[in-house]
Amino acid sequence: MNGVVVVVEMRGVVGGVAAVVVGVVWWWVVVEPPLPHLHPNPWWGPGQPRPEDTTIRKFVVNITQEAVDDLMARLDLPLRLTPSLHDANFTYGVHPDTLRALVHYWRHNYSWPQRQHRINTYPHYRTTIEGLDIHFLRVTAGSSGDGGSVVVPLLLLHGWPGSFVEFYDLFPHLIDPSPAQHKVNIEVISPSIPGYGFSAAPTKKGFGHLEAAQLMLKLMDRLGFDRFYVQGGDWGAFIAAAMATLYPHRVAGVHLNMFSATTLGANFKTLLGAILPPDLLIPRQDQHKLYPLVSRLKMFARETGYLHIQATKPDTIGVAVNQSPVSLAAYLLEKYSTWTHPNNPSLPDGGVLSPSYPIPIDAILDNICVYWFTNSITSSMRFYAENFGSLLTRNLENNPCRVPAGLACFPFELATQPKNIAAHKFYDIVSYSDLPRGGHFAAMEEPKLLADDIINFISRVEERSRRQQTQTQAR
Repeated sequence: MNGVVVVVEMRGVVGGVAAVVVGVVWWWVVVEPPLPHLHPNPWWGPGQPRPEDTTIRKFVVNITQEAVDDLMARLDLPLRLTPSLHDANFTYGVHPDTLRALVHYWRHNYSWPQRQHRINTYPHYRTTIEGLDIHFLRVTAGSSGDGGSVVVPLLLLHGWPGSFVEFYDLFPHLIDPSPAQHKVNIEVISPSIPGYGFSAAPTKKGFGHLEAAQLMLKLMDRLGFDRFYVQGGDWGAFIAAAMATLYPHRVAGVHLNMFSATTLGANFKTLLGAILPPDLLIPRQDQHKLYPLVSRLKMFARETGYLHIQATKPDTIGVAVNQSPVSLAAYLLEKYSTWTHPNNPSLPDGGVLSPSYPIPIDAILDNICVYWFTNSITSSMRFYAENFGSLLTRNLENNPCRVPAGLACFPFELATQPKNIAAHKFYDIVSYSDLPRGGHFAAMEEPKLLADDIINFISRVEERSRRQQTQTQAR
């Protein structure tokens, strides 16, 4: 009899535990967590908070001749390069012969004064927000010649190892679209993330992508934009998605060229799709975006060593790459190789010296020079430490994004997902595009493809909004 009682009691305990587990899982999957709290008026600048200059000031990129001469002198120093292993190519990192060729070109063919003139062809500004001088470009919309067109603001956000200069071939396509295809004119606001380029770096710990989202909202407020679109890749995608999630009443739409939903449902569906036949959970045409999982995991393990260093000890690696322009170029050039095409590491030059390489060497050097002249590589890498240090305690992964979303899937991007996986985060996907070519640096590799996708997305959202307004007025 006692045994029966014990069995009954054990079943009751097991049932109770099972009920708790089911309840926790249900809560995790179904219940939307509260949004993280952000201090409404933080101070990231030096010293104590004080009244700040809220004016918008014109800014011209003007690197001194002394700084340029110093760069040239450092490039003239003898190179201390270790010979590459036989047939290693770029699989161990940047190849010394490729780096030697790049440095020679940089020293003898690249002209910073000419590139600086190009950089200043678009108007630059700075304004002070939360104690930091924030740099941004404001690229005015072109005229489509169509009286029915509207002008919409677009906040365009870069990532790492990028900067505002990666958008220079994108701007012309965005601000002067074909009037036969589009009824929107776009005004671009392109800021430098704090700690990058000509934006001041935070002087205190804790500035992550959520804080960047709040600061960017304040920038758009200061410019007088009540509603706007936001677009990003890399860290820019994280900031853009955070803005759309935190401020849905302000963001008219979010467009991303790097995206990843990591909710419990998305992760479970991804794992289950790996063992089920195609088309049951993951469409056959999308299988290559996720599977085989082992290959994907190997790729991430191979390519994310930099991430772990920058998320833990950014100041140490910062000393190494900030001391020499050659070191900085080596560190960034490897990303330009691997992140544009997965086959590039197997090539002797990493693909970057090939005539078919999609990014001009001058454009790569523009970006490297921005990091060098602004002394911002270390502060840019701290952004990893700030974000990953609070990854488990402050994130928006299980908070849905309900604003209209446009997702551009470039085939060689580091992180993309099928539409039905991304939908676990983005509840209103207006456009999802499989682009024919391009990788992580989409704005530099395929500016026309990216611009067309952005314009198409904004046009769809604007047209839908007009239809809804017409229907509302007709009622």
